[in-house]
Amino acid sequence: MLKFRLCVLLLVCSAATAFAASPLVLISIDGMRPDYITNPKACSTTFPTIQSFLTTGTYAEGVTGVLPTLTYPSHTTLITGVEPAKHGIWGNTTFDPESTNFSGWYWYAKDIKADTLWDAATRKKLITANVGWPVSVDERNIRFNIPEYWRAGNAEDRKLLRALSTPELYDGVERHFLSVPESDGAYLATDVARAKAAIYAIEHKHARFVTLHLITLDEMQHEHSPFSPQACQSLLELDKQVGAVLEAAIAANPATVVAVVSDHGFARTDYRVNLMVPLIEAGLLKLGTHAKEWKAAIFPGGGTAAIVLHDPKDKATEEAVRTLLHRLASNRANGIASILEKPEIDKLGGFPNAAFVVDLQVGYQLGYAAEGALVTPAPSTGMHGYLPSHPEMLAAFFVRGRGIAAGRDLGVIDMRQIAPTLGGILGVNLKDARQPQLNIRK
Repeated sequence: MLKFRLCVLLLVCSAATAFAASPLVLISIDGMRPDYITNPKACSTTFPTIQSFLTTGTYAEGVTGVLPTLTYPSHTTLITGVEPAKHGIWGNTTFDPESTNFSGWYWYAKDIKADTLWDAATRKKLITANVGWPVSVDERNIRFNIPEYWRAGNAEDRKLLRALSTPELYDGVERHFLSVPESDGAYLATDVARAKAAIYAIEHKHARFVTLHLITLDEMQHEHSPFSPQACQSLLELDKQVGAVLEAAIAANPATVVAVVSDHGFARTDYRVNLMVPLIEAGLLKLGTHAKEWKAAIFPGGGTAAIVLHDPKDKATEEAVRTLLHRLASNRANGIASILEKPEIDKLGGFPNAAFVVDLQVGYQLGYAAEGALVTPAPSTGMHGYLPSHPEMLAAFFVRGRGIAAGRDLGVIDMRQIAPTLGGILGVNLKDARQPQLNIRK
């Protein structure tokens, strides 16, 4: 009996050690398709740090995202484990048909309606830090915070960012590295500074949960298309930053787990579809001084366009929009892949205020022209935001560290599984996540 009890005790202790909570660094490389890493022929160069996760850690062949496959809704799913209709971040920008918010984004953490990993970590009294993660302005459960925010898009934004950041972190980074993250269009310089800020939070603030958002690859793909020389070179530079953060994290605490994720995939585009033009011509949408008279307006999604009715009960307008959209979709040259209506939209968990969602063909992106041709050229550019069922929209998930299985391929996973899985690493529970954790343990 004593021998049996000792064996049981040893097994319990062993399991507790294997599943012991670990510090976690969560790095998002915006717009990174998984095949940049899993396909050695995707670029002419290799990405040694992130590709090392294929053998030293666990990874997914792809991550099926949410509707819309945009940066802000997706990043919020990554830290809540729920879809946009539940967490409250419905797009990158807020729905603003009358232009009263001046193209404002969903910057503010107050808009998140679901439990986050920052919340859960704080309940466990873990020190949290963030550099550049979307929807993090005034997040009270981030102890050391440099959020993502901009307005003018120039050097003046540095003053604004400092005002919104934790002074102890922002000023410490500036003193230590003589640089801070900015939002003036110098994307790689911003990412290098963001990585340094994350390292500072690890080394000097002893943060146990760190979130970091890197943006250069996304911008290069928008400008030059995915897998372009510019995109590949930018990812190589970001791979170096991931390596620096990984090295600092392991040096600070060998038990640290590092996860590298992305929010969405990317598709090459060569055309824009200016859906405002037919809506204006049909008298459904008005701009300028008559903006308040709109009947149907676009909630932009990059590769999708949600159509919102001013009065959801206005059946005449609903039918007029339906007829217009199907007429446009009947000509494949107009770039429309499919039209979703309310039941299908609700099932996907996105755009809860929309009557219709127009999913564009891969190769076409939503344009913003108010007059002229419906379809205009946009050669060698890139876009995301399409329905998550498009294979080009698959996001990425790589994780390595103490207790994580080596060389395990999870196949294609659901993005909503990532947050509860990361919560398991930290030893915390999310109140709203319902998806099962991924099998990442040894």
